[in-house]
Amino acid sequence: MKTSIFRLRNILAPALLLSVFTLTAQDIHFSQFGNSPLNLSPGLAGVFGGDMRFVGNYRNQYRSVPVPYTTFSGSVENKVYWTKGRYDRYLTGSLILNYDRQGSLHLTSIQVGIPISVTLPLAKNKFLTAGVTPAFGQRAFDTNRLTFDAQWVDCIFDPNANAREDQLFQSTNLKYFDLSAGLNLRLQSSLKRSRLDIGGGLHHINRPNQDFWSSSLTDPGNVKLYNKLSIYALGLVQLSTNFDLVGQGLYQKQGGYKEIVYGGGLRLHLNQKPYHELALQVGADYRHRYQDAIIPHVEVLWRTWTLGFTYDMNLWSDVNVLTNRRGGPEVSLIYRLYRVKPLPVFKTCPII
Repeated sequence: MKTSIFRLRNILAPALLLSVFTLTAQDIHFSQFGNSPLNLSPGLAGVFGGDMRFVGNYRNQYRSVPVPYTTFSGSVENKVYWTKGRYDRYLTGSLILNYDRQGSLHLTSIQVGIPISVTLPLAKNKFLTAGVTPAFGQRAFDTNRLTFDAQWVDCIFDPNANAREDQLFQSTNLKYFDLSAGLNLRLQSSLKRSRLDIGGGLHHINRPNQDFWSSSLTDPGNVKLYNKLSIYALGLVQLSTNFDLVGQGLYQKQGGYKEIVYGGGLRLHLNQKPYHELALQVGADYRHRYQDAIIPHVEVLWRTWTLGFTYDMNLWSDVNVLTNRRGGPEVSLIYRLYRVKPLPVFKTCPII
């Protein structure tokens, strides 16, 4: 049985590597999509309590195949209020860096974006945020890691054997401009912690070139990144003084691929004294995609810090033969900064 699984891995692993180049509909994604707001939608820029927010995300998966996928994202947001002493309408300027390395060929993607958003009150405790993210990206891979069937001579792999390939790629390094936009509606209780964010984002509006086979910059080819539509809901309902019910849902579609994630959890407030707040949240999500997964999650909220941990578990799909039902861990870290306001004009930020 172990031998058959090993052979299956040897057969399917190259297919996964090939998918790096053929499935241009695939974007980086995080299981903790609510803890990676600027990747979810530019409309979430500035939707937080405080004046600045720092977010870090790290994901590592598929090391058991082994074709590891490693993803890192880091962002910072800063609010600029329109009117002194009024904190319900503001601009948010942001910076985001995404780094992703995929598979044995080390297909590496780097993106630097500048999300910009505006938040306005629609009515009491209702806020609309519209944002755009212009970004610059680069993708490259290592041709020294390519192997071909012609290099197997008498059932032995010879790395120095003639690959019998004329010309595979005209370029191994792509640079491109990318544009995304999004909207978010925040509904918030004035007396309780309850709140709801609903919105969406449209990514890759300009469909940037992703063709490694293009002969020159004037002949970019026909391989372009598909538009991606993201629709989400992130909610919290205060059940009692010490307990909250949290829930989230996400629908994404990009080319011929789509993803549906939904789940929830329970948050226990262990300490609610000002400047000593401490809460623990546990729950799980379920993901429908080309591979289904259960995603248990744990979060610790201390003062203005949030530390989240998830672990994807591939239980029912065929990919669990490769991964031994282990998709991989993901960690998020969020810090919100409150600036000290002058006492005569101090007001609490309306978005918590």
